[in-house]
Amino acid sequence: MGVVIGIVLAITVLWWALRFLPAGAEGHLPLPYLIALIPFLWIPALILAVAAIAVGDWWLAGIAAVLAIVVLLRVPLYRLHHHRETARGTLRETARETDRTLTVMTLNCRYGRADARTIADTVRDRHVDILALQELTQGLVTALDDAGIRETLPHRQLGEDRPTDNGGFNGLWTRLTPVSSESSSVEIPAADVPMVVATPAADATVAFASAHTKSPMRGCRAWSQGIIGLGRLVRRHQSAAAPGDAVAVLGDLNCGIDHPSFRRLLASGFRDASMSATRKPSVSFPSWLVWPRIELDHVLLSGGITAGRIETFTVPGTD
Repeated sequence: MGVVIGIVLAITVLWWALRFLPAGAEGHLPLPYLIALIPFLWIPALILAVAAIAVGDWWLAGIAAVLAIVVLLRVPLYRLHHHRETARGTLRETARETDRTLTVMTLNCRYGRADARTIADTVRDRHVDILALQELTQGLVTALDDAGIRETLPHRQLGEDRPTDNGGFNGLWTRLTPVSSESSSVEIPAADVPMVVATPAADATVAFASAHTKSPMRGCRAWSQGIIGLGRLVRRHQSAAAPGDAVAVLGDLNCGIDHPSFRRLLASGFRDASMSATRKPSVSFPSWLVWPRIELDHVLLSGGITAGRIETFTVPGTD
């Protein structure tokens, strides 16, 4: 029995260690899915610890218990580090300070099936300033117009509707008057990444982008390349914009902190709003389960802006 426990424990440790692969190396099935499930490895580790105690193997019990603790603590510790780096970065990077606060919202519309009326009502009731939608269809865009979305958010920029899109195209709606906008701000192997540049305060310019990287089932290599490729938005912005300005990427990025490609994206100059504003993941998928859920949707920030509060809620018709 001890041998069986040892073998299963070794497999579990190797599974956990997948998070340390080089960025891009996890772009092969089934690695993206295995890594996405790492947050739940404390469950088999705990079961193995109890089983090892039952057979009197204290070494295996200790290893399994340590693994369970490491899995449970890895995100809080990373988030603590991320939060400290965010604070340092904000003090270092912010050339100008304003009191302007914006509310942004991102939603994967699941093949255009999201309830348009709920989206429009949510935007109005929650005073949303920037709305980023993914997996849009022309039918949903029309339904949003019929629901009065443009009475609240009068300006919009859509990506082009292409047959190769992963579930639909992306779009942005904003209360702010755009300085500029474009349908495709960065080339990645996924749907267009539309961008709107606006001035939420007189002395600050922010570029907002709506992104949806491919899911691994549509191509693991393209999935990884899309995640890492979003980092070019920071480099592009830094080379063209005035100091103190920022980029905000909102969307379904089909990845979490355990994926090396996502950590590479953060290292390019982004901070994850959820990590900055909360002590636990802002889990969002799947909507029909209370638990377990995983964190796939993100708001990423660069420059001297920070996140104050994060909420997740369910919109009918989405996953």
